[in-house]
Amino acid sequence: MDSWSRRKAGVARAVEGVVKRRKHVVLVGLDGSGKTTVLTRLKYRCYVATTPTIGFNHEKVWGGGFRWSCWDVGGGERLRPLWSSYTRATDGIVFVVDSASLGDMMEEARVELARVLKDQIHARSAQAVATSLGLGEAMGVVWAVAPVCALTGEGLDDAMATLRTLIDKVRQDYRKRDRWR
Repeated sequence: MDSWSRRKAGVARAVEGVVKRRKHVVLVGLDGSGKTTVLTRLKYRCYVATTPTIGFNHEKVWGGGFRWSCWDVGGGERLRPLWSSYTRATDGIVFVVDSASLGDMMEEARVELARVLKDQIHARSAQAVATSLGLGEAMGVVWAVAPVCALTGEGLDDAMATLRTLIDKVRQDYRKRDRWR
């Protein structure tokens, strides 16, 4: 193979890799939980003051060394029935929770998370958030809780890298299962 053919093949592999690397994720959670703040932090790499989302926002962003197509769907009570339309056939669902929320909001978040999985003002640890949301009972669902500050961006890249790892693991498991059928 001559150098031109090798270069052309390398470019084709690189382009194919970039196209395949964009994953589709949906940010859902209660109103005021920080979904739009997370999305704008990913997009602009700084804090941007936001207003409540009526409907949805969509951005193509980089996070965790990966390209994402992110949908941020409003969290108001009347918008929640629409979540299922956005979460179908997606690579990942990011359920955003304000860890400084009062207990009743956590309970409401737990109920809403359960719906998504089925169809003191101190920040809680990632494990406490997982326990409050009942994630230990989410059988058959791959999940992770990552501590992130949408205001400063701290932990956001790590959380997106974790999401990527989970998606890749699930896809590998499906491929292995399909090979043995």
